[in-house]
Amino acid sequence: MKLVSAAITGGLIALVGYASVARRRRQVARAEAGRTSTEDPTQAMLRHAEEADRARDELAAQGRHGEALDHARVAVDQWTALTQARVGRFQSERQAALRRFEQLRTSAGSA
Repeated sequence: MKLVSAAITGGLIALVGYASVARRRRQVARAEAGRTSTEDPTQAMLRHAEEADRARDELAAQGRHGEALDHARVAVDQWTALTQARVGRFQSERQAALRRFEQLRTSAGSA
């Protein structure tokens, strides 16, 4: 009789434990799903720098050097901000943006 009572008690404890763990998992999943995803600010800066680079190149290819120069300036500013935010990274991208800016400035000055 004691053995049956112990087995029933053990079964009930296991069932309550399982239900508790399952409930906690659902709560955590619900909280994570409801939480807004926060983006790293450097990710937004990186996206803007890359967009400015693309716009600069497209406008320069179309012969719109004045507008390309504006986007080149923005790209340099964004890459500079990224190098300051992430020390030791994005140095080559910043240098490339500076070179392209100087090229556009020189070509706009001679045109």
